[in-house]
Amino acid sequence: MNISDYRRDFAEYSSTIELAHYQHRAGFERELHLESIYERYGDLFTRDAIDALQRAYDETPAHRETERMGLRLLCGAARIGYLEARARELTDEVARCHSSARVEWEGERIPVNSVPQIISNEPTASRRRELSARWVDAHNACNDLRAARFESFHESVGMLGFDSYRALFSDITGTDYERLADSANRFLERTEGAYTSALARVVERDLPGVSLDELQHADYFFFQRMTGLDSFFPAQDLMTTYAAALEGLGIRVEQQQNIHIDAEARPFKNPRAACFRINPPDDVRLLIAPVGGAYDYMVLFHEAGHAQHFGWSSRELCRQYPEFLHAPDTGTSEGYAFLLSHLFHDAGWVIEHRGGISTGQAREIVRSLALLTCGNIRRRCASLNYEIELHDHSQLRSEHLAATYSDAISQATRFRRSPALYLADVDDGFYSAAYLRAWAFEVTLREHLMTRYGRRWWASRKAGDELIDLWNTSSRYTVEELARLIGIGEISFDLLAESLIAAMKED
Repeated sequence: MNISDYRRDFAEYSSTIELAHYQHRAGFERELHLESIYERYGDLFTRDAIDALQRAYDETPAHRETERMGLRLLCGAARIGYLEARARELTDEVARCHSSARVEWEGERIPVNSVPQIISNEPTASRRRELSARWVDAHNACNDLRAARFESFHESVGMLGFDSYRALFSDITGTDYERLADSANRFLERTEGAYTSALARVVERDLPGVSLDELQHADYFFFQRMTGLDSFFPAQDLMTTYAAALEGLGIRVEQQQNIHIDAEARPFKNPRAACFRINPPDDVRLLIAPVGGAYDYMVLFHEAGHAQHFGWSSRELCRQYPEFLHAPDTGTSEGYAFLLSHLFHDAGWVIEHRGGISTGQAREIVRSLALLTCGNIRRRCASLNYEIELHDHSQLRSEHLAATYSDAISQATRFRRSPALYLADVDDGFYSAAYLRAWAFEVTLREHLMTRYGRRWWASRKAGDELIDLWNTSSRYTVEELARLIGIGEISFDLLAESLIAAMKED
């Protein structure tokens, strides 16, 4: 195998896939057309290709660290591609089942993906719950297909010589999932009291007629929307707030010709912000459809964190090692994304960037948004524990697994989840673990920036320069490696817990 040719084809494949997803999410294409792409680049993910990449890795001397890391990532991506290729028909069937699912509501047949946004804006608890129950039923109709798809993954893992799905992804990312789950469980213990207390206050204030002990998943959609903060976060100010935030770091977003912001309205455009690596660093696309509200702002800043990371990635590094840009370990990019979205946890930043807000109002905004973040992290902690059991389980069509999922997520978040979502609510590849590592890295990086540049690090061009230097390395380093290289030691779940507890605390 010629590794240079493989890298060229892998880069083309990755860019073509990203473009297809962009065109679908942006509303240009009603369906996601991937079959021809998979057929064209299928040779990238065969057993022969995997074996050749592994041999190249084994034969590369230890002192060529960058080349060895690149080959390791390529081999990991090829193994994931092998799993996906063997499950392709099932993946397509799940996608067709999901995209065709409709929910009957007030005389309309609503696409299943559009239902959560309706629930999030429904102030009446009984209506939220009825609509949510129908939404769950629509998801449940595709569960047999989801189970068959995961079963295909588990079978393919054995064919690659791994004992389990978990063992494969541990090899790909270098993550010890059981050790990470121990850290996640300690985070749950540390934040239990502060989270429950803060949630009780918000439920009493914002969810009339609902008690803490009877919260449902439908109520979570409404809670996450945080409608009480809408006046502070109007849709028309979203992009100017983003531009001002980056200008503090010395980055002029209006001059970033390589980061294309798609804000045009289209009938079938997905309203949730998203970032696409079409051909980084020259072509990165940030898809937005501003609807306003605190959650919309945080999602935009999160996706903008991805866009800045990809947009500042070294052109030479991307050309020579496209696997650093399309790494199978997403923790590094997620960490940078959280760094921008967590600006909303800083009362000083909120006061400066959302004009006319008092100190008291800023503190209340921070408390509310830190509570939302803490709930999301607690959910992912529970998800990781559940996913370990799911992928180690011999029988996926299992009432036990469904009950385990429901109990774990419900206890962690205090919002009751339906057991029927036990497969629909699972991302491929232990993505919960990547999120958790990213959250722990982000708070450690933020502490480093504050120590070096002051509490207003987000207004320091020198801090911006340091971030650009980090972004320049793309995803060459894992979050654990970055923490050590920066000189901040180990990523810390204790610091993450302490930071959120302090932010949620009443004055």
